[in-house]
Amino acid sequence: MSERDRLRRLILEEVDEILPRLIELSDWMGRHPELGSEEHEASKRLSEELERRGFEVERGILGMPTAFRAYYSGVGPSPKIAFLAEYDALPEIGHGCGHNIIGTAGIGAGIALRRVLDEVPGTALVFGTPAEEGRGPSAGAKRRMSEAGVFDDVDVAMMIHPTSGITRVNEGFLAVTGIAVEFRGRMAHAAAFPHLGVNALNAAVLMYMAVHANRQQLKRGANAVIHGIIKEGGVASNIIPDRATLQFGVRSSDDDYIPELVEMVENCARGAALATGCEVHVEVRPGLKSNVRNQPLEGLLYRVFRELGEEVEPPEATSKRIPLASTDFSDVTHVVPGVHPMVSIAPEGVALHTREFAEATMTERGHKAIGIGAKAMALAALELLLDPRLLEEVKEAHRRVVESH
Repeated sequence: MSERDRLRRLILEEVDEILPRLIELSDWMGRHPELGSEEHEASKRLSEELERRGFEVERGILGMPTAFRAYYSGVGPSPKIAFLAEYDALPEIGHGCGHNIIGTAGIGAGIALRRVLDEVPGTALVFGTPAEEGRGPSAGAKRRMSEAGVFDDVDVAMMIHPTSGITRVNEGFLAVTGIAVEFRGRMAHAAAFPHLGVNALNAAVLMYMAVHANRQQLKRGANAVIHGIIKEGGVASNIIPDRATLQFGVRSSDDDYIPELVEMVENCARGAALATGCEVHVEVRPGLKSNVRNQPLEGLLYRVFRELGEEVEPPEATSKRIPLASTDFSDVTHVVPGVHPMVSIAPEGVALHTREFAEATMTERGHKAIGIGAKAMALAALELLLDPRLLEEVKEAHRRVVESH
């Protein structure tokens, strides 16, 4: 047996050994979902597991109470490979985006790589990244970490995400910006004194329909999406609403198109306010970027998944897919080379952000994805530690793409 094969076997054995514990943690999170910025128990359990396995852990990084950084260095500090963990849930749905799997596969990969670091130079890092779904004060945690330089000394970053259909080694992600709108009017009795009121709900409805009307004019080829809700629209049918709020998200695979989409939504808000006599306040929240793809990394993960017996879509086929979603991991890929495999836990047609998908995370197939994801990331990391030329190829590919943006 070659030295490389011996080290690979150590990683595979480590994941098999810890998998029951990872499943226990994942299912606990599935049964006890915590919303973004409130994932105190999930963060505690994941970080404590890393501590028990020999990692040094820093909690509350960048002032985010549920964020953490864990690291283990053996015979040498470099290269540094980061595995990113998520653990926030969705309102009412629970873990309908599978972040319980992401979190446990992330720490599993770190623990598995740690097994060989007393023989191979390198550092395993695991970052606990809260509020990926954009809720609360820690929203966009990976964007904030990227901007603060947290990943500047990292060589490669990885995370996996559960999905339906076939496993894919990476995916295109859309840039996104959130917009919050508040209309202020004046209360009045809706039957007796309607002429004294200013209807904030009317403004909200007008704005919503104006945004809808503008969808026809979206630029083709930009994969632009605008979605929104009327969040608040009054308290009783016999009271003219003095306050109404909406939330919108604008997305595109073209980062430069986002400001135009934001301006369009703002204009719809101002027009509706003018038409109804309301006051309006628009808050444009910090956005996320589209992701930087890395062909050498994708090729590496493709080979590893196939070696593990996973049915996986060829990267060139995945590249033809239309980007559908967004993630703050995209911001990380603008700083360091990164890869974001999508690991299947459900048949094609099972939508993410549903209770059905949340239930799938706690099935045998969901449990298998934790092990496959942890093994794939740890084995890919080992290849990068053992092959300096491959690591340099990954970095050079990243430099070329970032410079061309």
